[in-house]
Amino acid sequence: MIEAAPMHGLYAILDRPHPHGLPVLRQLAAVIAGAGPAGLAAVQLRAKAATPAERLALAAQLGPACLAAGVPLFINDDVELALSGIPGVTGLHLGQGDPGHDDVTGLRARACAAGIRLAIGVSTHDPAQLRAAVASRPDYVAYGPVAATRSKANPDPVVGFDGLADACRIAPGPVVAIGGLDPRGAARAIAVGAAMVAVIGGLVAGTAAQTEAAAAAYVAAITEANCPLSIDEVHARVPVIPISALEELARWSDDLSVLAGLRLPTRFRPLVEGAAVRYRPSDVADLLAAIGKRDDETWADWDARGELGDAALVLLRRPR
Repeated sequence: MIEAAPMHGLYAILDRPHPHGLPVLRQLAAVIAGAGPAGLAAVQLRAKAATPAERLALAAQLGPACLAAGVPLFINDDVELALSGIPGVTGLHLGQGDPGHDDVTGLRARACAAGIRLAIGVSTHDPAQLRAAVASRPDYVAYGPVAATRSKANPDPVVGFDGLADACRIAPGPVVAIGGLDPRGAARAIAVGAAMVAVIGGLVAGTAAQTEAAAAAYVAAITEANCPLSIDEVHARVPVIPISALEELARWSDDLSVLAGLRLPTRFRPLVEGAAVRYRPSDVADLLAAIGKRDDETWADWDARGELGDAALVLLRRPR
């Protein structure tokens, strides 16, 4: 894995050709303007129907523009193009079945021999693919489709937000949520632990102004979903655990034996700053999963169901 700045936020995929004829640099400029300086994690060039020469021309336009904006540019599928040394091209994204998707180490060696620092991401669609990809230590894994998508002719089965949450608990590095996500879905993906949200169709609009507005809407949703929650906000979401227990749990979250005993993942790490305790949205999601609370039920339903999960967290519940 290369040493690079952490990637968080909107992962914009520019799918070419554009159905409304918007030039690629205008689309890019609109996405950058809408996302703002901190909202855009990466840009990917996706041009599956293009010839190698056409992809080269597109990358030659996008690379310098992304470099000037300080945004990583990933090339979809095309290993040779990613290794061609175009200024601003700093990454390669591979899907299942693409040459090299199972040989990240070999691709890195080729890039190193060419004097190129290349980040590599791999698409995955089920736990088996995810574990195989993680073993090769890519810079990130994409997981999905989270929801139904029209951006692929033959999409893989939908994994849902529960599947995405499991993937985020399994993967030691950043997970990119992808597939059918509108801004509301993007926020939910971040809340269950995704570092980035990949968007294709949601950034396709007839004008640059509409594209800019769409990018801004995604970044606003992602930014809000990333905000840590106060202990009172956490208690409002998990009212069956008293505030004192939530605070104590946060202060013990660096003890792996405690996490194992409560069946919480190692990523569970609320923020403790002196007397102040805050939970990340993903911490709340992990807590709810540990006590068996489903999204589609009320707390009264959960209590009546009597299925508290296997976690010892039930011992922290408020006495009746």
